[in-house]
Amino acid sequence: MKRAGSVAWVAVLSGLLFLIAGPAWADSKKIAAAIDEASQSCRGVSQQIWEFKELGQQEVKSSALLKEELAKMGYKVTGDLKVPEDLVKDGIAKTAFKAEMAGKGPGPTVTLMLEYDALANGHACGHNLIATSGLMAAAGLAKVMKDTPGRVFVIGTPDEERGSLGGGKVALLEGGYFEGSDAVFITHGSDRWSLDQRLLAMKRATFTFKGKSAHAAAAPHKGVNALRGVLLTFNCVDHLREHLRQDVRIHGIVTKGGGPVNVVPELAQAEFACRALDTAVMENAYGKIVNCAKAGELGTGATLEFKEPRVALKAAIVVPPLLDAVQANLKTLGIAANEFKDFDELASSDLGMVSYSYPTVNVWFKIAPEGTALHSDAFREAAKSDEGWTSAVLVGKSVALSAYEMLTKPEKLKAVQDSFKAAKAKEGK
Repeated sequence: MKRAGSVAWVAVLSGLLFLIAGPAWADSKKIAAAIDEASQSCRGVSQQIWEFKELGQQEVKSSALLKEELAKMGYKVTGDLKVPEDLVKDGIAKTAFKAEMAGKGPGPTVTLMLEYDALANGHACGHNLIATSGLMAAAGLAKVMKDTPGRVFVIGTPDEERGSLGGGKVALLEGGYFEGSDAVFITHGSDRWSLDQRLLAMKRATFTFKGKSAHAAAAPHKGVNALRGVLLTFNCVDHLREHLRQDVRIHGIVTKGGGPVNVVPELAQAEFACRALDTAVMENAYGKIVNCAKAGELGTGATLEFKEPRVALKAAIVVPPLLDAVQANLKTLGIAANEFKDFDELASSDLGMVSYSYPTVNVWFKIAPEGTALHSDAFREAAKSDEGWTSAVLVGKSVALSAYEMLTKPEKLKAVQDSFKAAKAKEGK
């Protein structure tokens, strides 16, 4: 009797679980089917963006095409976004946009980011695929939002390749277009499948030294050598390296070094960039670099002119539960665990600014043979290949399915947000 009762209870529990899981399973099927249906037209969009190859802040045709497709899906689309005037000319991000779709009631907000700017050698970073994998994810979510609480934002973010200038995601963040986001998703083509989230914080410094010219042979004692201020700055920075954390990167160049060799240089200039995996660590190292320049001023008598830049890129905050959700969905789509590989290289992006502000995942998807370098002509060709498109469809599905989980599974979203807050609290420690 006891055993029979247990079996009966298990049967009842299984039935309840089926009733709960059934709609979610059905919606997942709807999302995947909607993406398959949209994939052909989205590939046409990808090919057009690849052919447009518009540089940052010039992505007029690419942006218009994406807005048109989102409107067809039922999204409310807004362009010409107002942003700070000191970041974007006239304070209007003309090639950015924001699309919104509300669900059946209040709930979380998931955000998809699309990039579509090219390089001088075309789409050698594969941003045409970033845009259209996100577009497919938007198509999948559009299919289920009428029965799903919450909202979907789709944000077109221009000019990623010059992100440190502030005209892309930085301007949109300051304009408030990400406000309300509970989880943010973006993709990026690669030579591997990866969820490696490392993005270095970065800040630039331009040091200008002003001295006094004099004849270097006849009266060098009457001059003040501005170049010596630059050289002393470099020497001090080199002495710092032993005492910085290993992930700190400092690199500098001399942009102005003087004129004729027989004249004491009255003007010299150097530019540095400081990076680290942790924003607080980067800021600490940056302060030391500034002190090195001040030492150059003190040691030579040249006058230092320096102003901190308007924009500094923050490091990405890693949110393991969000990465795990995406990886689990990729596995169900056929990407085995052994296909995921971390990166040895480190880089910076304005994506780090978004990731520092909101829980964010960047899904790297394989479009080229391992070892193919980003920004190369070979990578550009992979961005329009059949293999590249097959992966773009898969990653679009994984993003849509993961975003749907954030909308419908409160416990998963809470784990993501708790992890994000905990990671930020550990910065600099």
